[in-house]
Amino acid sequence: MPEFVFSPTIVLIPLLICLVVIELGVSRLLGRSVYTFQDSITSINIGIMSQFVNATGAVISAFMYAIIQAKYGTFSWDLTSPFTWIFALLLYDFMYYWVHRTGHEVNMFWASHITHHSSEQFNLSTALRQASTGFYFKWVFYMPLAILGIPVQVFVIIGLIDLLYQVWVHTRLVGRLGWLELFLVTPSNHRVHHGKNDYCIDKNYGGVFSVWDRLFGTYADERVDEPVRFGIKTPLNSWNPVWSNLHYWVGMFRKAGAQSNWRDKLMCFFGEPVWVPQGNPVGDIEKSVLTSEETQEPDSPALIRLSGLLMTVVSAGLLVLYLGSKQQLPALVQIFIASFAVLAFASVGLLWSKSSRRGAAS
Repeated sequence: MPEFVFSPTIVLIPLLICLVVIELGVSRLLGRSVYTFQDSITSINIGIMSQFVNATGAVISAFMYAIIQAKYGTFSWDLTSPFTWIFALLLYDFMYYWVHRTGHEVNMFWASHITHHSSEQFNLSTALRQASTGFYFKWVFYMPLAILGIPVQVFVIIGLIDLLYQVWVHTRLVGRLGWLELFLVTPSNHRVHHGKNDYCIDKNYGGVFSVWDRLFGTYADERVDEPVRFGIKTPLNSWNPVWSNLHYWVGMFRKAGAQSNWRDKLMCFFGEPVWVPQGNPVGDIEKSVLTSEETQEPDSPALIRLSGLLMTVVSAGLLVLYLGSKQQLPALVQIFIASFAVLAFASVGLLWSKSSRRGAAS
């Protein structure tokens, strides 16, 4: 029987879910409607599924970083010096800006990141809606830290700090924060980032600091006269966690298959999401007209709600057990467990999506 080993992620999983419950309670007390049941459950389950996958896949990032830092690291850094940690955080966040921007401006990378933007709600559960397919490219952007010799443990801790900071800015309950808006990512400017209004598209990529957006011309303020509408212009229309990760990939490959030459085929993957081949009626996967109609989530049957809640509780518990013992499991066993989790979410998600279609039809 593998020995259970605690890690920061194990503590964070129940903590983040508790924060979602607290925000839900506060929003009810304030008379604000910022949550819908099935959307929030889906967001949490997408996050849980991503942890099953990334617990194995994201090891690539730390592994590659450690190799490059050990072989090519230029400087030695004092772990007791505040300068080391401040410099590492600033450089990490600067590189995160480019990771994030690339995730919006290169079609193949947007295919992964779109999962995070697919909710039409904006709350703390949205922060948990993370992709299961992004680990394959993000690590490359952080290699300058390795070349500078920033120790692996600093890289991991700073990365966790940067990620955790981004959780709290996914809320509608906090307004503008005055002068802090000038240099920090806040709920206000991050709401803009998640908007599908024209003025929101491809804006506010920062993780902790908004200064990068101001420097590179990608900053936009939240407008009082035009409330942000959340989500993607072509709605996902699915509660299936697996489909939320794959739908854009499917559309992208179909678009590439319809092209008659290799340049256009490659542009479907490496061009911008708005790229359209000249004279080709296939058009843009993501292009659609943004109407003023509000999207209403259909009422789901009690059985579907119960199954969604049960899936969240059971899968979160199993994830904690898996994360605590995975270091002692062979790689093939880890891959098998992650694959089984994806299959389970796909099966239950299919049930939820069928219910969604029936609810919309009625």
